[in-house]
Amino acid sequence: MKEVLVLGGGFAGLRACRLLAKSKLDINITLVNNNDYHYDATALHTVSAGTSKPEEIMMKISNCISSKVNFIEDTVNNIDHDNKTVSLENNGRIKFDYLFNALGFESETFGTPGADKYGLQIWNMKSSIQNINKVNDNLKEYRKSKDKSYLSFAVIGGGFTGIELLGELAYMLPTWAKECDCDVNDFTITCIAPNCIPMFDEKLVHFALDYLHDKGVDFILGNDAKAKEITADGVYYGEDNKFVPAKTTFWTTGVKGNTVIKEAGYDQKRNRVVVNDTMALDAYPDEYLIGDVSAVMDKDTNRPYPTTGQISIQEASIAVENLKARLNNSKKVPFSYKSLGTVCSLGPTMGIAELPMGKKTIKIKGHSVSLLKHLVRMNTAFEIAGVKAAIQN
Repeated sequence: MKEVLVLGGGFAGLRACRLLAKSKLDINITLVNNNDYHYDATALHTVSAGTSKPEEIMMKISNCISSKVNFIEDTVNNIDHDNKTVSLENNGRIKFDYLFNALGFESETFGTPGADKYGLQIWNMKSSIQNINKVNDNLKEYRKSKDKSYLSFAVIGGGFTGIELLGELAYMLPTWAKECDCDVNDFTITCIAPNCIPMFDEKLVHFALDYLHDKGVDFILGNDAKAKEITADGVYYGEDNKFVPAKTTFWTTGVKGNTVIKEAGYDQKRNRVVVNDTMALDAYPDEYLIGDVSAVMDKDTNRPYPTTGQISIQEASIAVENLKARLNNSKKVPFSYKSLGTVCSLGPTMGIAELPMGKKTIKIKGHSVSLLKHLVRMNTAFEIAGVKAAIQN
C-alpha cells in the first residue's frame, strides 16, 4: 500500500483528499493541516471587516474528510525530497510515496517599510480576527476621545481582496456610526492602488468604483499611487511622499506561497513553483503541487494563471487523475483551465460578475450578484468536501 501525504487543508488539499478517498486506489491517505478547521479563504475579508463571524466561514476538518483519511493537526517545517519525508513541528518525520503539496499562501509586502508592523494583512483566520479587533479598538478609542483620526481607514491595493474589503467596510459605516454616536461622513476610507480589478470589463469597473465612492470610499489611483511607507498614523505614497491619514490600514497588494516552499529548496519565485501539465514536477515526479504554491502557465499569455479557489480545485482534480493514471498505467490527463466565471462582491448586497455562456461572456452588476456569490461559495464547499460540509457552512 502506497503512502499518499496531503499538506494543507485549504481548497486544493481538501479536494485532493476527497477524490483520493473515492479513487479505489490501494493507498493510505494522510492529511496534515496546522489547524483542526478549514476556512473559506475567499471570505476572510468579511471577518476582517466584521460582516461575518469567524464560525460562519469555518468548517471542522473532521466534517470535511472521509474516514479513509488520517488527519494530523501539525505544522510543516520542511520537506526532504531525497528521502521522501516531511518534518512536522510536533510529530517528527512522516514518510510518503506520493506528496500533494497544498500549503497555501501568505501575505506579500514587497519589503515596504512599516507594512509588516502597521499594515493589517488578510491571509488566515488568525490575521482576520486580529484585524477586526484592531478596528474595534480604534472605534473604542474614538468613543473615549472623540478624536476623528480613529475613524480613518486606508486600503492598499485594488485587486479582488482590496475591492471586496472596501465593499464590506463601506457597508459597516452606518452600524459603526450608530455605535460611535457620530455621522457616517465622519469616517474616511481611502483606497490607494495603481489600478483596480483590471481583470474585469471597464464598464463593470466603473460601476464598482462609482458605487463604492457613493458609499464613502475615496480612490487614489494611477502610476504614482504606490505605497512607500505605512505608519501608525497613515500611508506615504507616490514619488513626492504624499500622506493619507489612517489609523487603520489594510495591506492587500498580493500574496506569495508558503515559506516552506523556499526552505525546502524548490525552484521557486515568491514561493510558487512552476509545475508541468500533470501538476507534478520534472525534478520530483512523485510530488504534485496544487493551489497557491503552484504556478500553472497559461500558454496563451506565457504567464501563470492567477491563484483562485476555482483554479485550486481544478488543479487538485487533475493531480489526483494523474496519480490514478500513474498507478493504473493509463494515459495521463493534461491540465486545461476552464473558468467558471469571475464574481466580485461590493459588500453583502452588491457586486459585479462576468460569466461564460457558450462563446459569449455575460456581464452582471447589482444586487443579484450577492446571491450568485453565495451560490459560488456553496458550490465550492460541495466541490472540496461534499454535501455535509456544504450544508454545515
